[in-house]
Amino acid sequence: MITHKHLRTVIEDIYLNDNELTEELLIRLIHEFRYSNLYIPAKRENNTLNFIIYEDEEAKITPLFTDLDEFHKFYKDDDIQVLNNPFELYQNIIKTTDIEGFILNPASEKYLFKKEFILSIENIPKTNFYATNPYSEDELRDIYASIDNSELEAFVDNPANIGDYEMLFEKLTHSRLLTLMLSDYDLSPKADDGLISQKETGPVASMYIDNVGGRYATIFSSRPRLDEPATSKYRYAQLIDLATLVNFVLTEDMDGIILNPQSSNVLIPRLTLLRYSLGFERFANDERLFESIYYLFL
Repeated sequence: MITHKHLRTVIEDIYLNDNELTEELLIRLIHEFRYSNLYIPAKRENNTLNFIIYEDEEAKITPLFTDLDEFHKFYKDDDIQVLNNPFELYQNIIKTTDIEGFILNPASEKYLFKKEFILSIENIPKTNFYATNPYSEDELRDIYASIDNSELEAFVDNPANIGDYEMLFEKLTHSRLLTLMLSDYDLSPKADDGLISQKETGPVASMYIDNVGGRYATIFSSRPRLDEPATSKYRYAQLIDLATLVNFVLTEDMDGIILNPQSSNVLIPRLTLLRYSLGFERFANDERLFESIYYLFL
């Protein structure tokens, strides 16, 4: 369950800074809001679901919650429902109603975000990646067979390049990348010329996540590198769209991405992904790969 721990950390840091919003804290706060999926309470009346609004002498405000635990701390009534939405919807609520702000986690932080701040946040990320002409199965096979990321591997395996994220991201943008998918099942009997369709098998594999010191998505530069992490499960490769993966990591409140764990071990922390997220969306987005999540390679 998403808890928005990174958003809460920024707010805690603001409190620790005597509520002074420095430029660095403001940037972090805006980044986390852009990728948030906060909860809003609603109540059904006359077959209509209405957001709950509190009104005092100063303003009309609506509570938002980082997670269900915070929601249940504040609301004990069973007739109050909760809805999970991307940040763009909350901007639209502010634009189209007389709500003047949101109070986050009223049972804990009680942090008020006014209308002006909510509407000032720009460059809201895409909520879906879709194309009308996805790669066919044969095209996916050809892409997989032709993967050659030797330039990327030479770059990341050179210690002199540690911390050069701009050049790393340029290399990643021009690479065909893989992720490791793990399954309890031997799916080789289901393969058609090396390709397994989860449209036919159902969701039988999940992404390998590195949980050392946080939750990190993992990407790989070649099929041999997929064999390096230790696991007792069956391994399969999956082509990824880098922009989609970055969006997933940020909206799922993960801590970052690791490239080639157990070999190159290149850590890309969340703060760095946030800083470059719009660049990934614009320059590392092959929308025709949007159906690649349904396919596994032996």
